[in-house]
Amino acid sequence: MFKELKDIKIFQKLGQEDISELAQISKMKKFNAGEIVNYENDNIEKVYFLLEGFIKIYKINRFDNEVFLYTVKGSELITTFNFSGTSVYFSNTECMEDSLILCINLEPLQELIKKSHAVSVFFYEEMSKKVEVLKYVISREMVYDGTAKVAYMLINFIDEFNALRKQDVAYMLNIQPETLSRILTKLKRENIIETSADGDVIIKKHDKLTAIFT
Repeated sequence: MFKELKDIKIFQKLGQEDISELAQISKMKKFNAGEIVNYENDNIEKVYFLLEGFIKIYKINRFDNEVFLYTVKGSELITTFNFSGTSVYFSNTECMEDSLILCINLEPLQELIKKSHAVSVFFYEEMSKKVEVLKYVISREMVYDGTAKVAYMLINFIDEFNALRKQDVAYMLNIQPETLSRILTKLKRENIIETSADGDVIIKKHDKLTAIFT
């Protein structure tokens, strides 16, 4: 576990004074697998930044069903927030495994962003990454069909695909497990993918797989 903020690589782009000020308004906290970090629509009091671990971001629809959005892994901003004023959490955050999270008090962070150009740029860049992720989520849910969803994940997240149970992959893609099985069978039949002896997917024709979602 990290002992100080200055030991975390992603924050080392900031100057020592900025790191010290950020450390004064932050606290590292360990969350257990299955623990909820925040609920959607609650007022944001803390901005969460993942340091170690694996979390999922999801919403609840009007039928009280989970709608998976995306995952966060490694050192990455979790919370999207306004640089000034109040706001609410956009979604629910749940730990998929034991995770270490930096909890930053919102109001003093907003003041630090106003005061420090480096800190404002740092969080602007992190928020920009969230925009790109949400662009993918919109394409996945509104443009891609089931086959395109699977193809995109295989091209961009093959390690995660192979590490997860198929029912978890289906959940992340918002498709039925039976649909995922049919799509994989179809891709194997078309000689685009194959499976190893231990069941991992191996891509044989990257160009054909990419063409499915482009």
